[in-house]
This record gives sequence, structure tokens and C-alpha cells, in this order.
Amino acid sequence: MLNLHTNFLSIICPLGESSQSAWRGVPIGGLPQSGRKYQLLAMKSIKLVFAAAACAAMFCALSSNAAEEKKKSEVAAEDELFAQTKAMKLRIDLSPAAQEALRKEPKTYVRGTLREGSQALNDVAVRMKGNGSFQGLDKKPSLTVKINEFVQGQKFRGQAKFHLNNSAQDPSYLCETLGGQIFRDAGVPASRTIFARVELNGRDAGLYVLTEAVNKDFLSLNFKKSKGNLYEGSNDDVTDKLDKDSGDDSTEQPDLKALAKAAQEPDPAQRWKKLTPLLDLDRFVSFAAVEVLVWHRDGYSMDRNNYRIYHDPASDQMVFLPHGMDLLLGKANGPIWPEWRGLVARAVLETPDGRQRYRERMAKLLSTAFVPGTLQSRIQELAARVRPNLTDKDALKAFDAAVTQLRDVIAQRASFVDGELKKPQQAAAR
Repeated sequence: MLNLHTNFLSIICPLGESSQSAWRGVPIGGLPQSGRKYQLLAMKSIKLVFAAAACAAMFCALSSNAAEEKKKSEVAAEDELFAQTKAMKLRIDLSPAAQEALRKEPKTYVRGTLREGSQALNDVAVRMKGNGSFQGLDKKPSLTVKINEFVQGQKFRGQAKFHLNNSAQDPSYLCETLGGQIFRDAGVPASRTIFARVELNGRDAGLYVLTEAVNKDFLSLNFKKSKGNLYEGSNDDVTDKLDKDSGDDSTEQPDLKALAKAAQEPDPAQRWKKLTPLLDLDRFVSFAAVEVLVWHRDGYSMDRNNYRIYHDPASDQMVFLPHGMDLLLGKANGPIWPEWRGLVARAVLETPDGRQRYRERMAKLLSTAFVPGTLQSRIQELAARVRPNLTDKDALKAFDAAVTQLRDVIAQRASFVDGELKKPQQAAAR
């Protein structure tokens, strides 16, 4: 920009004597007076043309820089919340009426106030969440906080919605963070996390795992287009009518029905052929391989639970996404060929092409997304963030034991899976 500005000044300032001589080409007296006038007019016209061109170039450069800065600031706003390296301190206040409403209908939104330091957001939507981890409002409830439910366009640190998970089933507080990282490193979009200390209605509710919501903000960051159908799976399969979080107005779910029909094709070769245009097969193989590798036993592949499906408009294919990863790595020697309870997992991974890709993907993950040393270093880093926020002696004892177990299981799991992959394929099959 500085060079452009210097060039611009040199164009609009009077020419130096040597330059004038070059323009003249002959002594001043060598042309008639009228010729000299035309020459001067031509020189001024050329100066104006160059000046206009320089102004246009400067404007384009400034516009481009402004667009880049705007883009950077937007990305920064979306990433701001999940850039935190220390546990946030959040306060949620609910009126007595709102508290009573939640006790009666725990999963229906009520109005509340969210505070961080001196910043307060009124009329945020709050509801309780969880199945196995569910706890009452007076204990340590998992919560969903939707910032823009009642106030259009309202956001908190760039986010319209997030979850506060109580980690009741994960005393290490690390499984969701670690699992999300492994999925993302394998090319499967997954929610980001940070830690938050929460004060709920004036009392210290303790440490939570703040998890990114899978919504349009999430889709915009991870896909070229974010207006496709987003389905939520919880103890059901693609043959069922799933909850639709966003997308078109259709209630018949024809895209899910088409996927289910293709997955039920009895002939393996034909099944693979029919699934190819409907399902992002490469990404699904990665999704299933990571679920098994981290032993996400209550995920889609092994339990038809805790998953999302996005119908990506850019590819017109379905993409499976992980969810609810607070129960990971509970079994170091879990089989790499488990019982596929999810219909799509069974349909894909019981074909010759699917089995081959799955084995190859597992092997690749052991040298990329699931390297014990790398993950153990990450665990140490995350544990240092969590531990200062646990003041209860029993919680600290459980935390230390869980972190040690997690570190050990990762090494054991990698070794076990590597050994299984080295066996002949028939020996590895269930």
C-alpha cells in the first residue's frame, strides 16, 4: 500500500525538468506556440489518466483489504469462545417461575440471564438436557443455552447456542474434547469444547464442559452450504422419523427414506452402488472407524445413538456427525469388527469395498489422528486446565484416576488395534 501511495504522488506531482525535456523531445523554441500548447494539454491529459487509474487501484486495494479484515474479524468472532485456554466463569440466573417451569418440563426453554463478568445477556433460552447424565435443577444439571431463541440475532462470543455438559459420566472431563479432536483430525466435523465454571441461581454448580452446538453456525464453518436438512439421532435409526433441527419444510424426510432404502438392498455390490450417490462414503468410513477406535460404544455404529446427519446441499450426500462423546475409551480391547447395530454402518461395512476401506482407514488413523504420544501430551495439557477448578477432594481423586486411566488406555488401544489389523482379514472378522 505504501508503494502504491508513493507511485500515486509521483504521478499527480509536476514532472521534473529531465522528464519535461523527454516529453518535449525538441528545444522549446523548436515548435510553434500552438504545438507547445497541444503538447502541454496532452501531458496534462496523460497525467489525469494515470491519476485516475492510480485512484482506482488504490480503491480496489483498500476494498480488498477491508473485505479481508472483515472476513478475519468474522472468523475471529466465531472462534472467540473456543479460543479460551482457561476455564470461563459464567453465571446463569433464572426467575422462580422459570425454575418451576423447568422442574415440570425440563426440556422446554425458559427465559434466563447469562452473565460473564460485567456483560449480561437477558432473555437467553435455557433448558435441561441429558439422558444417562441427567440431573435435577438443584444438583448439577446439564444445560442447553440458546442465545437467540427470544432475541433475534443475539449472540454470546460469536455463538448463538451452546451446551453445558456436567460430565457426570466422565470424571476426567476430557473425553468430549479429545474425541472431537480425533474426529476432526480424521476429516469428520465435530463440536469444539472449552471448560466453564458455572454459577447457577446464585450457587456454584461446578465445572462444566462447554460444547459447541451443531447448528447453522457450525454448518457454516464446516460446509460450503448450511441450508441442508440437519437430523438428530437419539436411540433410533434412519428407518425412523428423526427430529429435524433445520432445513427445508418437508415433513416426509424423503432423503432419509432414500438412504434407508439403499442401505437395505440385500446384494452387497448393488448396495454399494446405490449408496454411493446418497452417502459421503469416504467420510462415513472415517466416522465409523473413529467411533470404534475411541470405543464410542453409545454412538451410531454400535448403538444407533448420539449422532447427527447433515444432508450437504453442495454434494447432495448425507454426512454423519458424532455427538455426546462423554463415554469414550472404556475398553482397550474392544473388537475392531463389533456388532454393527446402525443400519448404515452394517450396510457399508459388510460390503467388500467397505471392509477394505475400513481396514485401511484404521491403519491410517493409527499414524495420524490416534498417535498415543501426541494424545497423551494433549491430555496432560488439558488436565492442567481442569484440575485447578476441582476443589472437592473426592472429585479430585476421581479426576486423577480417570486421567491416568485415559492415558493408559490410549496406548493399550493403539497397540491392540495395530495387532488386530496385522491379522489376516478372516481372523479379524467377527
